[in-house]
Amino acid sequence: MNQITTQFLLKQQEKRSKTRPRLGQMLVDAGEVSVQDLLTALSLHKKLGVPLGRILVAEGFLEETRLYNVLARQWQVPRALISNAAQPDLADTVGRELCLEHCVFPVGMTDGVLELAANSPEGFEAAEISLQDRFGMIMMSAASSWEIHQAINLCFPDELARDAALRVPRVFSCRGLAECSNERHVCAVGLTIVFFAVLIAFPQQTIVALTLIAIMLSLASAVLKGAALFATSSNRGQNTQESQDFPLHPSVSIMVPLHREPDIAKALVNRLSKLTYPKALLEVLLVVEENDGETSNSLSHAELPPWMRILIVPEGHPKTKPRALNHAMRFCHGDLIGIYDAEDAPDPDQIETVVEKFRTSPRNTGCVQGILQFYNPTQNWLARCFTMDYAAWFRVILPGIARLGLPVPLGGTTLFLKREALEKLVGWDAHNVTEDADLGLRLHRLGYRTELVQSVTGEEANCRPWLWIRQRSRWIKGYMVTYWAHMRQPLQFFRDVGVRGFLGVQILFLGTILHCITAPLLWSFWLAYLGMPHPYFATMPNWFLWAVGGSFLASEILGMLIIAKALLKAKRAFLIPWIPTMSIYFLLAVPAGIKATWEFVTAPVYWDKTDHGHSLPADQC
Repeated sequence: MNQITTQFLLKQQEKRSKTRPRLGQMLVDAGEVSVQDLLTALSLHKKLGVPLGRILVAEGFLEETRLYNVLARQWQVPRALISNAAQPDLADTVGRELCLEHCVFPVGMTDGVLELAANSPEGFEAAEISLQDRFGMIMMSAASSWEIHQAINLCFPDELARDAALRVPRVFSCRGLAECSNERHVCAVGLTIVFFAVLIAFPQQTIVALTLIAIMLSLASAVLKGAALFATSSNRGQNTQESQDFPLHPSVSIMVPLHREPDIAKALVNRLSKLTYPKALLEVLLVVEENDGETSNSLSHAELPPWMRILIVPEGHPKTKPRALNHAMRFCHGDLIGIYDAEDAPDPDQIETVVEKFRTSPRNTGCVQGILQFYNPTQNWLARCFTMDYAAWFRVILPGIARLGLPVPLGGTTLFLKREALEKLVGWDAHNVTEDADLGLRLHRLGYRTELVQSVTGEEANCRPWLWIRQRSRWIKGYMVTYWAHMRQPLQFFRDVGVRGFLGVQILFLGTILHCITAPLLWSFWLAYLGMPHPYFATMPNWFLWAVGGSFLASEILGMLIIAKALLKAKRAFLIPWIPTMSIYFLLAVPAGIKATWEFVTAPVYWDKTDHGHSLPADQC
C-alpha cells in the first residue's frame, strides 16, 4: 500500500472516529421532527433496541430521504446520488454478493477514489476491508438500504434472475424434469404402452392388483389420519421449554408474491396494515414480476406505509412463485422471514404469536406454520366443502403430523422461517409448483422441526368447480414432482428422514397421488354392496369383500370425526350438517388427478395460477 493511500485511509478513519452529534438533536434542530415525536421514538428505541432513525421512518414521523440527508451530516460524508450510478463495469468489479452482504453500492470513481454508498458506517467499514486490495482509496457516501437495493436490482438483473432460478442444488431440485422433455415423453409413452399391453393380456389380474394397491394405500392413509387425530388430541410432541437463544424482539420480513393481482392490491395493503407487530421491526416486500405493469401500477396508487415496499423481480424463467421468493429473500433484513399470499387476511397479532411460538419451541425449530381458513364458507356448496377440507388439514392432520415427528408438507402461506434455516436451505426450488411441500421435506432432511401455531390467516376459497380443479391439479402435480425429486436417491432420503419419516412420506405423497388416480376402483366396491354385479369380484372371497367394506366404512367415520373436530376448533359448527356431502366433493379430485398426471408429463413446471378477488367480503376490503 503506497504512502498516499495510507494517508488517505488514516484521514478517513480519523474523520469517522470523531464524536458525532446526536441524531435526535440534529433532527429537532433541523425542524425535521417534533420534540413529541422524538420522545415517542426514543421510548420505542429503549424498548426495542432498534436504531432511532428506523423507528422515526416506520412510525411515519420522518421520510427516509430526509433521514439520510441528516445522517450524512452526522456521519460527515456526502449524500449519495445513487440514482445517477450507471457504471455496470464498476459494479461488476465490486461484486454483487459483496454489495448485498454489506448493503453498499459503488457510485463512481473520482480522481482514483471509489465512492461507495452505504446505509451505515459499519457496513461501509466491512466492505472497505474487502475492497482495499482492489481500490486503495475508498470514500463513503450515505444512502438508504432501499436506494441501494434498487440500484443492485437494476444493475444485476440477469445475474439475479439466474440465481433465483438455480439457487437449490440440482440434487434437490426438480428442474431436471423440465430439461429432459424428450426422455420424459418417451418414458411416459413406453410406460403407457406397457400398462395397456398388460391390461389387455391380463385384464382381471391387473385390475385386482391395482385395486389391492389402492386399498392398501387407503388403509395406510386412514391409519396415519387416526394417529394424527390421536396426537392432536393428546399432549404428545408439545414442548414449552423456552429457546434462550431466540431474540425477544426479532426483526421480521414478510414477502408477498403478486402476479396479475391488480384488483386485490389495495385490499391487501389495508389488511396487512392491521398487523400490530412494531413497525420498526417489520418490513413487507410486495414482490411483483417485471412485466406485470398492472399490479405495479395498482400498488403505486395504494398509499403504501413506509415499512412496505414494492420489489420488482427481473424477467426470467421459470415464472413461478418460488423464483420470486428466491429473488426477494436476498433483499430481506429480518431474523424471521415469512410469506403471505395476495388474498391473505392474517390475525392482527399473528406475528407476536409466531415469535412467542419460536421462543417456546426447541432450538431446532426452523419453521412455524399458521392456520389457513377461508373467509367465504357460505358462498356456495363448494366453498363449504373446501372450508371443511382445509379445516381438517390445518387443524388436525398437519398438527398431528408435526407432533408425530414426520416431515410436514407446508402450506404456501402464513409460514415463518428462521433466517439461518432458510439460508441453509438456500431458498425454494424455483421449478416446483408446490414449493411449500418441498420446503417442508428439505427442512426435515436438515434436522429442523416445523411447529403449528394457533393463529389464523383468512383466505379466499375457490368456489368455482373448474378453478378448484385447476388449483388442486397444481397441488397434485407438485406432489408428483416433489416425490420424484426426493425419491431419486431413495437410500439417501431414507438415511436423512429415518424409517418413520420415510413411511410417512410414502403415505402422504405417494398415497395422495395414487388415490386421485385409482379412486374409481375403490368406488366400484359400492356396486357389490348395493347388490349390483361386479365383473372382477368373482375371484374374491366374501369375507374379504366385507372386511374391505368395513374398513371403508371405518375410514369414512374417521374422516367425518376429523372434520367435525376441526370445525368445532374453528368455531364453524354450522358446517357440520354438510359433512356427509364431502364424499361428493372428493369426486372432483379425480379429474384434477388426471389433469395433474398429463401435465406432469407435458408441462411439469407450468404454474396454473389461481385467480383471486372473486369474493372478498366487505369487512376485509
